[in-house]
Amino acid sequence: MPTFTHRVFNFNAGPAMLPTEVMEEAKSEFLNYKGTGMSVMEMSHRGNVFQNILDESLSDLRELLELPSRYAVVYFPGGATLQFSAIPFNYLKVGESADFALTGVWAKKAYEEAKKFYPNVKSIFNGADSKYMELPTITDEIVNEGAKYVYITSNNTIYGTRYKTFPKLKKAPLFADMTSELLSRKLPIEDFSVIFAGAQKNIGPSGLTLVIYDKEKLPTLDHPIPNLMNFALMEKNGSLYNTPPTYSIYIAGLVFKYLKRKGGLEAMEATNERKAKKLYETIDASNLFYAPVPEEFRSAMNVVFRSHNEALDSKFLALAEEQGFAGLKGYRDMGGFRASIYNAMPVEGVDALISLIKEFERTHG
Repeated sequence: MPTFTHRVFNFNAGPAMLPTEVMEEAKSEFLNYKGTGMSVMEMSHRGNVFQNILDESLSDLRELLELPSRYAVVYFPGGATLQFSAIPFNYLKVGESADFALTGVWAKKAYEEAKKFYPNVKSIFNGADSKYMELPTITDEIVNEGAKYVYITSNNTIYGTRYKTFPKLKKAPLFADMTSELLSRKLPIEDFSVIFAGAQKNIGPSGLTLVIYDKEKLPTLDHPIPNLMNFALMEKNGSLYNTPPTYSIYIAGLVFKYLKRKGGLEAMEATNERKAKKLYETIDASNLFYAPVPEEFRSAMNVVFRSHNEALDSKFLALAEEQGFAGLKGYRDMGGFRASIYNAMPVEGVDALISLIKEFERTHG
């Protein structure tokens, strides 16, 4: 493995790169946060200093997302996978059902987890038939009678697909796992009742999850809910029922301020779309590489591509690593390549990858 004396272009799917200026700010405050003589990771989560960090981060997030007051925002530990269990516990009674669109590994895992405890949940779309290269059009007509919610994964990190527009449903509330795209584009927030996201893509370090939910649509249920999965309990305690991942929350707060300085989600969306467009155009114009995802389903966050000559894949990855590109290998069950171009990936990184692709094709195509 080569040794670098500088920051590489990190295309890993997650944990992913963070904005350099956020890292520099955290570095400057690491040992002594604002004159406290302590690092944030050392201080009590019950103290006023950390409470201010927590409150500011939530306030900035609400501003970025333009959240109505009826939506709660709660930090959870456990990663997004914990919500695969938490959501059905909070929203379903015994015997009740929900609908799931199985558009990839993570949606399928969420469905299987819910089905362990609520066997009546149903699949309304099975993307395995298209090798998860397509997404459904979800309308009230395909939602099952009695479904308490419809669950989607808005962006599929592994397969490089996303909903470019979201379902607008009257028959059941819409829930979304937005782990790999939250804060990358503006959202019609009021079309959703629950949104959650692991932090390790566009928010901060791994181990932290954001849950946003409409308090007016949270049911009161008779059955017990594990405390660290209990939406109402965690919200009542201000994300502090137990010791939260304090340093991850601090970094998330710095990221939110960074996004505000950059012009908010509208500006980030414009930049992200521009980055994705130029990278897809390069791949589409190539005789050696190709993008397997149909254009209407392509993700702006995770650009999946392959080569027509798989014997060259290892050479491309070795050259990329030598030249300071990290994380371009495709998901372990997919092969090929994947460039995750989250908010923190600068345009210069995408341009450098485009140059690498063109040069490799020139010498090996």
